[in-house]
Amino acid sequence: MSKLARQITPDEVAAYNNAGVVLLRGVLDLKAINSVRRCIDEAVGTLGQSPSGYDITAITRAAEQEDMRALEAESDGQHDVAGIIDYAKSTGKPFLFDEPAEGGKGSYFIDTGVAARLKEFRRFSLAGAAPEIAGALLGSEQVNFFGDQIFVKEPGTRERTAFHQDATYFEIEGNQCCVLWIPVDPVTLENGAMMYVRGSHKDGKWYQPNVFFSQAPLPGAEGDELPDIEGHLDDYDIVHFDVEPGDVIVHDYRTVHGTGGNMSRYQVRRVASVRYCGDDIRFKTRPWAPKQLHHKQRLPDGSRLCAPDFPVVWRREAEPIAA
Repeated sequence: MSKLARQITPDEVAAYNNAGVVLLRGVLDLKAINSVRRCIDEAVGTLGQSPSGYDITAITRAAEQEDMRALEAESDGQHDVAGIIDYAKSTGKPFLFDEPAEGGKGSYFIDTGVAARLKEFRRFSLAGAAPEIAGALLGSEQVNFFGDQIFVKEPGTRERTAFHQDATYFEIEGNQCCVLWIPVDPVTLENGAMMYVRGSHKDGKWYQPNVFFSQAPLPGAEGDELPDIEGHLDDYDIVHFDVEPGDVIVHDYRTVHGTGGNMSRYQVRRVASVRYCGDDIRFKTRPWAPKQLHHKQRLPDGSRLCAPDFPVVWRREAEPIAA
């Protein structure tokens, strides 16, 4: 029995394939949304217990104040924060800030591997409606769970999220990987709607990953240099969607995207991002990629995602044989 609030249409599948992004309105029911909301709030409330959880606003403020003690204190987890900040400054590329209401008093929180530490979120990611969405869009015989993050921008958050391509943050290669962007609050451009460069998944380029709050690439990152999209928005075919809880935006992991800060006075923007892979995806080492500290083993290059960290969460049903 389907766990979707409604079925995904052929037109939506075509939009995903052609544009590299599709909005699925009303595809999750209230029970699923409430579950994801609880998990996001619990993840933020226990951020200090996660080796991959960060208050990005605290980091950018420490960087501005050259508070090396604070930056070093953040450097024993997933990222060498002090090293990244030092390298980002050396590139001369500025941090990307908006000027929100309330003088930028909001905070930007990120956590990775939430499904590994919160059972309720793991149930949603592995056995809820989300795998069905990936199965409908990827054209794969089976779907593997790949990973997750949560992103919270409080009202008055000044940090933008630099345009980027997820593919080069991930240690995989192939075509069949999708990212579900699941909001649990109303989202508009004012409070941080995601903006996507339509068709960018087809340009054949693998772009250097950046540090998220600047166009500066991660230290040692390889790939094509991403253009200054933030400074030339009118030059690109950019689409964004105003969304409500129950809607899901799905993009190809090669699609370029980014967001502004949260310019609103009162509306928080809480989002879960869950990633799934299809048949053609293979593991590929990327030395600069963020460490996945929750993973239990490392795969050899070229192997399928067959480890316990990447369970099969969906299989295509065999077509009935005609009598």
